Amino acid sequence: MSFIYFAIAASTVTAGWLSDKLQRRKMLLLLAGVLIIPSTLLLGQVPTFGYLIVLTAVLWFLGGMGLTLVSILAGMFAEKSQRGKVFGTLALTGALGSLIGGLTTGPIADWYGYPTMFTVLAIGMVLLPLAALVLEDRPVTQAPPGQASVVRDQPELGNKFFLFVTASILIGIVTFSGILGISLTMIGQSFASTAIASTQVIGGAVALPIPPIVGWLSDRIGRKRLLALSYLMGTLMLLILAWSISIWHFWLVAVLRSALFYANNGLGQALVTDLVAKESLARGIALFNATAWIGGILGFGTAGYAIQNLGLVSTFVIGSFLPPIAIILLVPIRQAKPVETLG
Repeated sequence: MSFIYFAIAASTVTAGWLSDKLQRRKMLLLLAGVLIIPSTLLLGQVPTFGYLIVLTAVLWFLGGMGLTLVSILAGMFAEKSQRGKVFGTLALTGALGSLIGGLTTGPIADWYGYPTMFTVLAIGMVLLPLAALVLEDRPVTQAPPGQASVVRDQPELGNKFFLFVTASILIGIVTFSGILGISLTMIGQSFASTAIASTQVIGGAVALPIPPIVGWLSDRIGRKRLLALSYLMGTLMLLILAWSISIWHFWLVAVLRSALFYANNGLGQALVTDLVAKESLARGIALFNATAWIGGILGFGTAGYAIQNLGLVSTFVIGSFLPPIAIILLVPIRQAKPVETLG
């Protein structure tokens, strides 16, 4: 899992670099969509664990590129007054996909086996290159000489962007610590596998409408305050998890975790689009998207080590201080309207 998260983190950065270098985002998305089909199909035929790791990493790398390229295109064409709504809707698709996948892939694997499950998934992946064919794309040009591309501390990504990236990594650590914490706590309390799996379905289903609603609100009342409120859900999540004993406690934790992840994703991409000049947008969104997966790597590693040495309750209580730190990092960020130029 650590290697797979590294693969998707690397793919987001690669997508941003290729987007700037080639200025052919539609072509890159189409290529990733075509390659992801045989990669998915081959996963059902792997003969050894080593092949499983490599092919899964390839699949996640291609998927991460696709997600990042879609976000870059959305950031390029979304109007400033609609960015929260646009990225909130994109975050909704992730939650919906997780819910559909959780409800369907398990039964298909149980009834017909993993080769059939991956064949069905590969057929579904055909939709990705077909969708890429109808997307609009344009090259991004640099601002004319003598014209400031954006009013910011620095001409490119800037200090405010990196403060936000740091805050997002902290929230990623909290989010993935919650994923690990739910499983370990429920296993420790002898909950059945079905009960543990139910937290993903309940969390995804209840949190489903949150990203578009929060995105719509952010276009009207600002993104920072909503991000701060979503961060506080991380503190509440870990404090509840520290003393959870009933199934509904874990459902509530799962809802808060899903809401935090998808709200931060949608609001975060909209805020990055506000903060970063158009000519730096591909790198900005790519680096921001990588923060979730960097947070996953750090969250799984640090939480696992801390739980083993400090115990569940102490680990979650200590982790609950990370969201307030992330909120402090948001304070200096001031949004400025860039002068955008498209070629």
